[in-house]
Amino acid sequence: MDGKFQTSFIPKKPVMSSAKNRGAGIGLFMVVSIFIFIVSLVLAGIVFAGQKYLSSQIEKDKQDLTKAEEAFDVKTIEALSVLDKRIKSAKNILNKHVAVMPIFDYLESNTLKNIRFKSMALSFSDKDTVDLEMKGESKNFNAVALQSDLFAENKNFKNPLISGTDLTSAGDVVFNFKTQVEPSLLLYKNTAVIQQ
Repeated sequence: MDGKFQTSFIPKKPVMSSAKNRGAGIGLFMVVSIFIFIVSLVLAGIVFAGQKYLSSQIEKDKQDLTKAEEAFDVKTIEALSVLDKRIKSAKNILNKHVAVMPIFDYLESNTLKNIRFKSMALSFSDKDTVDLEMKGESKNFNAVALQSDLFAENKNFKNPLISGTDLTSAGDVVFNFKTQVEPSLLLYKNTAVIQQ
């Protein structure tokens, strides 16, 4: 019997140290949990208050919009709407309006002294091309060749062609000139910008 009972009251293992470690771990976990709980409550309160504020602001804006709609005069709005349609229609017409003055201006400044044109025809096709045909007269072939070179330099003339050269009984040279004119050259909106 003596070997089974221990008469010493001094524990062999430290009892308090294990209890302290367990208590410290639970305390830290509890503090972190409480902190997260408080932060989530604060954030929920902020969201709730923000939602209430936005709801009241939306209601106020709806009332302001209703007051502003009531302030408009329906007849004035209809009149302005009709005027807007007329202005847009006028702009479309002006944007498509054709002015042939640029061709005359070009021919006036770029026709050689020994050349004269006796007839001119402009034709507008559905493919947005403008054909220019002229019949001319010159004193000699050299002037016709120089005039051909001058027309070929113009970027607004596509495929310029001088053909049908012949001599008249008086010794003058007659010829035909044919080209396609760049359609943008003939638009009134472009000539209005150039003239200003």
